Amino acid sequence: MTELKISDFKMFENAPYELPDAKTFVDANVVGLKAQEKLFGPVFSTLLIKHTLQFVAKRIGEKPPDDIKNLDQLAEYLLSKTDKYPTPYCALMYGQFKTENELQGKTGALTRVGEMSFYRGFGKRVEEKDINLDDIVHNVRKISVEMRLSPKEFGYKHNLEGGVDFLFPNCFFRDMCRQAFSEGLIKRPDGRMHCDLGSTVSQYLKVVTSYEWDFECLEFDKPHCIVRYVVF
Repeated sequence: MTELKISDFKMFENAPYELPDAKTFVDANVVGLKAQEKLFGPVFSTLLIKHTLQFVAKRIGEKPPDDIKNLDQLAEYLLSKTDKYPTPYCALMYGQFKTENELQGKTGALTRVGEMSFYRGFGKRVEEKDINLDDIVHNVRKISVEMRLSPKEFGYKHNLEGGVDFLFPNCFFRDMCRQAFSEGLIKRPDGRMHCDLGSTVSQYLKVVTSYEWDFECLEFDKPHCIVRYVVF
């Protein structure tokens, strides 16, 4: 892999907050988790609650409560502890990864939307599709900051594959990713590392361009992360 240069990235002005809005992220996660609960049944939420509480308990040094029985109660508890652990969505996402792996097994566990790497290289390059990546990236940043969902620091650059690379100097998911990575929980079906920001942005790119996008985490926890997006 060609050595990546941080100085090549165009950096946006920092967002006017340190961390994204915890309640917005937690509420959005719970909506998706409830859909998975319908798919897997009550065992899914039971395991997720257990793993999520164990994760956050280690961070705040408190014994996990034993009276949380559903996802709404779990979300309420996590949000009540933001003074001690300000990124409760990390706990939820870790619980989700851990539960998915237990229910489906290590191989092919993370069959999330956007995991379509098989098709890379079969489409035209971005410039041949008349996509203005600069406008799109600026809109991504503007909207995500307005919704308080964007990282404080964020940069981008065009890549040689006709797509775009994103630089996250201090990703707010890092605590979860470190733990999940150390346990082998965030491998995609093809063996590459899963990235929740990567998956989310690739879906946004699909919506605004009407083309499919793949993503790849090029650098992780260095302490920055770099994610590549390519259209196919």
